[in-house]
Amino acid sequence: MNSSNLFLTICRLLGVAPMGGRGPIRWIHCIWCLFLLLYIWIGSIWKCIDFKVEIPTIEKLLYLIEFPGNMLTIGFLSYYAILSRPCAQEVELQIHRLINGLESKVVKFIYRKHDQRTLNLLGATIAFHCLCFGVDIGTYNCEWWTTGFSNSVYNLPALMMSFGVLQYVHPLYFLWLLLEQMSRRLEELKSRQRPPKGIAKPDARYETAFAVLVDAGGDSALLLEEMRSACHHIDQLHKQLASRYGIFLLLNFFNSLACFCMELYLVFNFFESPLWEESLLLIYRLLWLLMHGGRIWLILSVNERILDQKCYLCQLLNELVVCSSRLERTLNRFLQQLHTSLAQPPMACGIVALDTLELGGFIGVMMAIVIFLIQIGLGNKSLMGVALNRSNWVYI
Repeated sequence: MNSSNLFLTICRLLGVAPMGGRGPIRWIHCIWCLFLLLYIWIGSIWKCIDFKVEIPTIEKLLYLIEFPGNMLTIGFLSYYAILSRPCAQEVELQIHRLINGLESKVVKFIYRKHDQRTLNLLGATIAFHCLCFGVDIGTYNCEWWTTGFSNSVYNLPALMMSFGVLQYVHPLYFLWLLLEQMSRRLEELKSRQRPPKGIAKPDARYETAFAVLVDAGGDSALLLEEMRSACHHIDQLHKQLASRYGIFLLLNFFNSLACFCMELYLVFNFFESPLWEESLLLIYRLLWLLMHGGRIWLILSVNERILDQKCYLCQLLNELVVCSSRLERTLNRFLQQLHTSLAQPPMACGIVALDTLELGGFIGVMMAIVIFLIQIGLGNKSLMGVALNRSNWVYI
């Protein structure tokens, strides 16, 4: 079993990927997905109802917003899993057709590199959530009923959402590898346009380089036209993936941003008046910060890598020597297509651009919310101090 099949099997066990096909196994899988969804929903609703801590309303809202956010996000994934409608099955099939149209050694290289990347992400994700599970057990002093319920409403939904994010990232890495192969072919074409160094007089190698330079036979123009068509296809697949996962990505962004702000505020409160006997809870909060920040960064960074590869393609195209009008026209069309693609990056539901430049906006919103929460906390402490010292006031 390769890493892609292992990844799909784990997603199916977690109820966030469809089984496919027909028969009793599919129905059993649908019942299992529905059971997991209802189990998380009931646990999350009970957690919200049972929350009795006396804190300001805005803090309570931000603290509890994680649960409805988890419910909606997992509900989106379970909907497609239960209906056996993969979010992007046809898109992935088109990606595999593009890959299989390449040379056999290139196809093997792409699949090998993708399998290695998938295995690394799988190992990191599972190890991280196992660590969260262990810290949760330690936080509740091995009280199995309490820690079981805690993991059900916190760690299990987080694990399912993490694998939902990996389902989106999985085909995008294929697109990046395809663009990387295009860059290598352009580098080869660029090197063939120049005669080898050390030639004292024209020979067969010089004539070959000159033929490539003037595009004798139109091979270079044909190669660029094929690459332009493939790049356009990749761009359309990239946007289709963003469209299919748009609701999930948007829910994940908002949920992770709200949770990140609340956890950062709670970490600030801990260091303001530290209770070191609760250090395991601090570690848990730091892990939660890492998880939510990591999800946002992973989604944006994998899209950024695709955009960076397109920028590199533009650079290589501009460095090519053009001595043919046909080659010049093809080159200009290719460059115009890439510039249009870079000017219109994929967006989640037309709201959030999938680009690391959006991190500045996320950080700005996060800091505004955290500062607002800190001000509310300081204001409440001041009011409590006023109430305690009111009898000592001197009225003038």
